Amino acid sequence: MKQFKIFKMMYVPLAVQAQVHPSKQNDVATDTLIACTIISVPIILVLTIIGYRKFKVKILRKRIAHLEKMWRLNTPKKTP
Repeated sequence: MKQFKIFKMMYVPLAVQAQVHPSKQNDVATDTLIACTIISVPIILVLTIIGYRKFKVKILRKRIAHLEKMWRLNTPKKTP
């Protein structure tokens, strides 16, 4: 009979410790911050656009009122 050599696997313990995630709480805080940012940026953008449009309408109405006032002051009286 032939003898077979059986190789046993040797497990060498490495000096690497099991990685504990001490920043797990920071990940949750970061995720919350990112979620708040994702939600708040479009809301701020929409509110800015609405505010700018209202501002432009206010300026336009003020200009129209000023032009109407000037027109009333400078109307020539051509009544016979």
